Amino acid sequence: MKHLIALTVKFMIVAVVSEIILGIFTDMEAGNILLVSLVITLIAYPIADLLILYVFNNTTAAVADAGMCWLMIYLCSYVWPEGNVSLLDALSAAAVIGIGEIFLHKYIENNILNRTPTDPDSDSLNRHYTGVH
Repeated sequence: MKHLIALTVKFMIVAVVSEIILGIFTDMEAGNILLVSLVITLIAYPIADLLILYVFNNTTAAVADAGMCWLMIYLCSYVWPEGNVSLLDALSAAAVIGIGEIFLHKYIENNILNRTPTDPDSDSLNRHYTGVH
């Protein structure tokens, strides 16, 4: 259930930001933007929000999230040429999504990874090997 909440929140962040930025600055249809948001959510959640956040820290995971979002949004120009997503459009959306991801990662750290801010190993690369969850 906790993963479902995190996935829903992630999808909402990605979808709302993408709909606003890509809806204003590109010719992509709303349905295509929602499809891209779903793909981003399903690919980036296990990689950035679980794996990278677990091994590294919030900042690294947010940058990874933003990078994956930028790449996937920019590649939309090749999937839907009529969408005409520019590099700057994709970068703008990814930057705002990355900022939103910082807050999502705090939820994931506290409720899914069960780490607290007072945990001495919360930012340690060794937590993977010490068994601290």
